[in-house]
Amino acid sequence: MHSTSVPLGRDTPAPLAHMPPVPADLDDLVPELEGTLSALTSLELRHEIERNCLEEWSGPGEVKQSLLAECERVYQQARAAHLQQLAL
Repeated sequence: MHSTSVPLGRDTPAPLAHMPPVPADLDDLVPELEGTLSALTSLELRHEIERNCLEEWSGPGEVKQSLLAECERVYQQARAAHLQQLAL
């Protein structure tokens, strides 16, 4: 099968079909990215601290596992929401 596309030069990045177009004014995008990345970092740190506290807790094992699972569920849900922001 013959291709009609022109090969890209070595310095030309290939376009990504699944990527949305980049806004024309990157100055508007930078603060949004910084805010989202900051929120993700805070979320990660808070999750790590909560998990460590629960793991060190000397309470009943069944309760401890339940609390760890809930902590993980809440973290994953919040993280997914922030990652969705990056995808937009």
